Amino acid sequence: MDTDRRPFSVADVKPYAVPARLDELQGPDHSVVTLPRDVAWSGRREFDLDDEYDRAAMYKIVLEEGQEADLRRLLNWRLIRSEWRNLFPARRVRSLWEDRFPELRHA
Repeated sequence: MDTDRRPFSVADVKPYAVPARLDELQGPDHSVVTLPRDVAWSGRREFDLDDEYDRAAMYKIVLEEGQEADLRRLLNWRLIRSEWRNLFPARRVRSLWEDRFPELRHA
């Protein structure tokens, strides 16, 4: 038995959306946002972008559950760039975004 392998996770094979360009993300940068049920399907849907905790929680959900249209409508490229270090999406999501946008690694 190979004990060096980590357990299989859905996150390892799930197809996550990543935009072609950061400036496609034209979502709000403040105020209260209500996520659609197909994005926030398991709980809370309303987030205050002016609150650091709410903003990070909403971005994690959208990064992990959103389709490209959701990303463009709900995320803001300026917030992604300034808050990337404070966002904690699934490891694979972070890797996909940082591979596409290397500047995020150093944000």
